[in-house]
Amino acid sequence: MTTNVKRLQVNGLNFAVTDQGDAGATAVVLLHGFPNNKNMWGKQIPPLLKAGYRVVAPDLRGALGGESYSPQEPEAYHIEKDIVKDVAGILDALNIKKAHIVGHDWGSPVAWAFAALFPERTLKLVAISVGHPSGLLKGEHRGAQKQKSWYVLLLNIPGDGEKAMTSGTMFDGLQTEESQAMDGPMFQELGMIEAMQKPGAVTAAINWYRANANVSLFLTGAMFECPPVTCDTLQIFLSGDSTFCTEGQAKSSGQYVKPPGIFQYERIETPSHFAPWTDPEPISKSILGFLKK
Repeated sequence: MTTNVKRLQVNGLNFAVTDQGDAGATAVVLLHGFPNNKNMWGKQIPPLLKAGYRVVAPDLRGALGGESYSPQEPEAYHIEKDIVKDVAGILDALNIKKAHIVGHDWGSPVAWAFAALFPERTLKLVAISVGHPSGLLKGEHRGAQKQKSWYVLLLNIPGDGEKAMTSGTMFDGLQTEESQAMDGPMFQELGMIEAMQKPGAVTAAINWYRANANVSLFLTGAMFECPPVTCDTLQIFLSGDSTFCTEGQAKSSGQYVKPPGIFQYERIETPSHFAPWTDPEPISKSILGFLKK
């Protein structure tokens, strides 16, 4: 069971996909967020393999520092129209009929949408940091979440979004010193700083926002209208998420889990939003504990 990065042609695009473990084992699909790539999950993969799972971690479209093809057009990044079909196509290419789906950051709305639109292919769902895409700016948390989502509108401005992203100062004064100390090395280790210098790489990464979190989000309260899910679901909120996310948008996601699915909520105390890499042990423990139930 050695590391195996495969090149897969899916939906007319070329994807780099880490595929490890026994081909006959139950699969766990790990979906990274912004501005990360598949290597964000590097510290979850060993414990999942040790527990007997097959682990699949793709570089999604626009992965900063990733190896998959990244279109430059925002229209190619709609989660419900494009990204979930990429995930389904990757499973098809690997001959996987059903899997546990785990997402972090932008990977969470993808995971929610996949579980909703492909229920027959979803065993369990784990969403880290971000809740159901229909309820991000709805409910009692909507005012606080709008305030935390100010940067979303900045990233939607062509040119200015790219400048803000590469400046390295967009979140100055908002993150704790402990969080900044943990996150800085991660950006270097996962190749994201180097990737920012490549033409079109930052634009491709920002396209996730331009397609799914634009002015429409602030007007409707939803990234997109996504059906509820019917599988058992674990929503994890990290205390380090508080720079970007309210806990309310995570907790309220239980309303989008319908029978026979059971909703489970967990808060993990950790300084960084990027805890799968910066503080992996509690993340791995929670994922494994939930999947084994």
